[in-house]
Amino acid sequence: MKTILILGALLGSAMQVAYGYSFNDAIKRIESHEAVGALKAKSAAFTEQGSSASSWGDPMVKLAAKNFPKDSLESDQSPMTGIEIGLSQKVALTNKYGNLKDSFEKLGEATRHSSENKKNELIKSFWEVITNLNQLKEEIKINEENIVWIDKILKVSKKLYTNGKISQQGLLDLKIRKSELDAALSSKEYEYKENESRLGYLLGLEGQLDLSTVPWKLSATDSRVKKDFKELALNANLDSKKFLLSAQKKGFVPDLTFSMGYTKRSNIDNKGDFVSASVAFPIPTSSTKYAAHSEAVHKKTMATKELKNYQRKKESQVEGLNFGINRVKKELEILNNKTIKFSENSRDITAKSYRYGRASYVELLQSELKHQKLLIKRSMLKSQLTKKQIEKKFILGEKLYE
Repeated sequence: MKTILILGALLGSAMQVAYGYSFNDAIKRIESHEAVGALKAKSAAFTEQGSSASSWGDPMVKLAAKNFPKDSLESDQSPMTGIEIGLSQKVALTNKYGNLKDSFEKLGEATRHSSENKKNELIKSFWEVITNLNQLKEEIKINEENIVWIDKILKVSKKLYTNGKISQQGLLDLKIRKSELDAALSSKEYEYKENESRLGYLLGLEGQLDLSTVPWKLSATDSRVKKDFKELALNANLDSKKFLLSAQKKGFVPDLTFSMGYTKRSNIDNKGDFVSASVAFPIPTSSTKYAAHSEAVHKKTMATKELKNYQRKKESQVEGLNFGINRVKKELEILNNKTIKFSENSRDITAKSYRYGRASYVELLQSELKHQKLLIKRSMLKSQLTKKQIEKKFILGEKLYE
């Protein structure tokens, strides 16, 4: 029993070294990606900025020495001399500051949606990389199987050459084809590593991704829950610009500054201390408020057009992807049900005829090349289909992970 446990632990350790992490591990890492975190922090900053923009400002305390004679600075020489303590506060007559707060809160909401959209963009990029890896893995397997096949043919060819049934040139051409397959296999293996290195930016995880943990069927599954975070961000941005425009319109109504003062005097005229009150407001004659209002109008117009443009573009993209998906599906259906079966049978028949000297090595190589091209084409189309399906799910706002 102890031996079994030790073997199990060693096997588990070996698997961990071989792969390192699963699809779900990668998704968790993407959710905490720095690009996503930066947008979340920006969203929080907008919310705090809204709290600041909505404030009336701090009350002002004033302490003034009034009407002291310049020669003596005595406080009992004039009935106007005294120490004044004042308090003033700006008061808004409209709720424009509330609109400013709402505007920044909507900006924060838009940025939160943008952070979710960024996360989905990264996950979509992750899907593109792993789809490439899966395609390359299949192509590596195709090349390996072709090398096994050509090795068997070479054994037969050497016997035929010994018996004088094929020329030396024919044997050399088969060996050249074998070396081409070896080179293609090596190239695909390096290409696999190149694509795998792209996961470094997205994940920053050690080890290799276990492709068997990828939920490939998810790409072909339609989700009932759709949440397009980019569209939600554009909507929230438009709401923000509407609140901003409302605030700028109300900005033409000036804020009032109320002040109250209490002057402590020496009371040489028996009139006691003085109190005072005042109200002040700016006259909106400068171009500042008009320019700010015009700017808000243009920003709202821009946000409206950005949203409508995105919605129209989204509709067009989904329609185009639907046509593309159906096209690739039809090609794959024909390849799987007809073409590849025919090419495989043709290759097998030609190989059998070649063994008995009834087919030339040229015909054999042509049948092998045609079959390999069709297998690689199928792998490429499967990769295209997955990418198009993931792209469609991303645009529609469907979840890209389980």
